[in-house]
Amino acid sequence: MALADALKNIRLDKFRIKSKDAIGVDLGSTALKIVQLKGAGGRWKVHRANVLPLPNAGPDVAGPERRVQAISLLKEYVAKQKDSISKNAVFSVSGNSVIVRFVKFPKMSRDDLSKMIVIEAEPYIPFAIPEVNIDFNILGDTVEEGQKKMETILVAAKKEIINGRLEIIQQSGMTPSLIDVDAFALQNAYELNVGANAKETALLVHVGAFVTTMTIIESGVPKVVRDVFIAGNTVTKALQRNFQVDAKKADDMKAKAVILATQEEREKAMADQNKEVLQMSTVILPVMKDLLAEIQRSLDFYLSQGTDRQVTRVLLSGGTSRLGNLVNYLAQELRLPVEMFDPFARIDGAQSIAPDMRPLFAVAVGLALRREGDIV
Repeated sequence: MALADALKNIRLDKFRIKSKDAIGVDLGSTALKIVQLKGAGGRWKVHRANVLPLPNAGPDVAGPERRVQAISLLKEYVAKQKDSISKNAVFSVSGNSVIVRFVKFPKMSRDDLSKMIVIEAEPYIPFAIPEVNIDFNILGDTVEEGQKKMETILVAAKKEIINGRLEIIQQSGMTPSLIDVDAFALQNAYELNVGANAKETALLVHVGAFVTTMTIIESGVPKVVRDVFIAGNTVTKALQRNFQVDAKKADDMKAKAVILATQEEREKAMADQNKEVLQMSTVILPVMKDLLAEIQRSLDFYLSQGTDRQVTRVLLSGGTSRLGNLVNYLAQELRLPVEMFDPFARIDGAQSIAPDMRPLFAVAVGLALRREGDIV
């Protein structure tokens, strides 16, 4: 389940899953990732998984110019699939227009909180209330200073970002069925691979082009959710500045770059007279140190909430997670097991998807797992 014991969705009453089939559409900054699965009850098979590169990279796929590009690309793709593609699209939002907060509200019924949510949520949302859609889910009861309270996940997303993505889906000939949040789509994909009842605590780090999404999952419940803006484009810009090249050349360099994380690795590169690898690593390392600091901040916040807390492992996904030697670099610095996340590990029919491409689909897989009944 996407959000067992956690956030269900950003609820828009006019959108409901009408079909048992849905297609996950990850509206990324550099590409659209599309996944459709067949099956139920934890047994899934890949029906389609495609990456549609966008002509121009940009932080907001729903911006006026790039929205037209995305609509054209998706519309053409849907038309080519004819009747074999589900038209019920599930998509997600992330970034600085989306706020996720863990809040303790006074104990009350869900119905009562639904009626009062706008008033109760206002102190926690840095946007004007009329500008956002708000939703929540109750995690459980707690007692604080002798008062009964309930732990709640509160989500607010700007209507502007939602409407821009709705337009892309609708004008491509698809029907928006459900809106999710990237962090919770990642949790959905993670739970498929480890089981909803897994007792470990994992940090999921999805390093995209413009946004890195982090979520810490403790026994199936999200405890920390953050978006930071150190990602692939930060690396590209650093390479551009240092080597005085354009963005395309810098992206090509990034694809070949390797982070030299240890003295031994640097000495080997020097012995091999691999000057370009040394130079690129020198440029990229400060960016990775900034990202590492944000990851450590998420871990520290989680660990500060209880003396018995510990993180079992870190799972990397997203296009920039493929940066050379990033796994080893983070494992060395965090002193935790770090692995690449394969969202297709327990999905049949994924043999044709190259292992190095699979982490790109983490959000799309989580979205594709949505099914009728997710909205209650």
